[in-house]
Amino acid sequence: MSTATKKAIALAQASHPIPCLAVALFSGMFSLGSGVSLGHSLAIFCAMLLQQISVGLSNDWLDHRRDLEARRTDKPSVKGLVTIAELRFWSITAAILAEFTAVALGFGAALLMVLMLAAGWAYNLGMKSNWSSAIPYAIGFGAVPLFVGLAAPEPFWVEPWVVLVSALLGVSAHFANVLPDIAVDKLTGVNALPHLLGQRISSVVIASTAVAATLLVVTQSKSLHPLVAFAGLFATLTLVGIASGLALRKKPPRVIFPLLILAALVNVILLVLGSAR
Repeated sequence: MSTATKKAIALAQASHPIPCLAVALFSGMFSLGSGVSLGHSLAIFCAMLLQQISVGLSNDWLDHRRDLEARRTDKPSVKGLVTIAELRFWSITAAILAEFTAVALGFGAALLMVLMLAAGWAYNLGMKSNWSSAIPYAIGFGAVPLFVGLAAPEPFWVEPWVVLVSALLGVSAHFANVLPDIAVDKLTGVNALPHLLGQRISSVVIASTAVAATLLVVTQSKSLHPLVAFAGLFATLTLVGIASGLALRKKPPRVIFPLLILAALVNVILLVLGSAR
C-alpha cells in the first residue's frame, strides 16, 4: 500500500466516516423523496458530505491535545498516521468546497451551509465542553431538510415538524456519541451536557428524543401507510430500547452510537416516505 493511500485512509478515519455518511445520506434520501432529480440530489449529498468532513477533521485537529492526554489510540492523529497540519488544511479545504457547492445550488442553500458549518465548528471550538453542547447538533441536524428544500431546482419550505424531527435526531445522536467517553472526557476537562446530566438521565434523553422523533413522523405524515408506520415505530423502540439499556452499563459500549444511527435511518426512511412531495 502506497504512502498516499495510507494517508488518505487515515484522513477518512479522522473525518468520523459513519456520522459523515449518515448525515449526507439523509440529505440525499430526503432530496430524492422530495421529488428532486438524482443528479441534483447527488450534488446535495456531496455538499453535505464535504460539510461533515470539514467538521469531522476539525474535531480531531482541535482535540489533538486532549486525545493525546486520553491516549485515544483509535485516533489516526494520535497514532501519527496524519499530522495536525494536514487535518487543518483538509478541514478548511472541505469547508471551502462545501460552501462553493452550496453556492452553485442557490443563495438560500449557501446561507444555510454557512450556518451548518458555523454550528459544527462552534461545537468543536468550545461548545462541546459545556452545557450548550446539544445546541450545535440540534441546529446542524435541523437545518438539513431546510438545506435540501432551498437547494432544490425549485426551492420549497419543509414543514416545521420535519425540522423538529431532524433536530431531535441530532440531540439523540449527540448524547449517544458522548456517552461512551464520559469518564475519559472528564479527565481532560470536557463537561458537555451529557456529562452534567449524568449517565442515567442521558440514557433517558437518548430514548425520549429518538422515540419522540418517530412519533412525530408517524402522527404528522399524511402519506405514510399504517403498516409502515407501525413497523417503523416497532423498529425504533427495539433499537432505542437496546441502546438505552446498554447506556446504563458502568462502561457504556461504543455500539450505542451505531444503534442510534440505525434508529435514525429508520426515522429517515419514514420521513422520506411520509413527507414525499
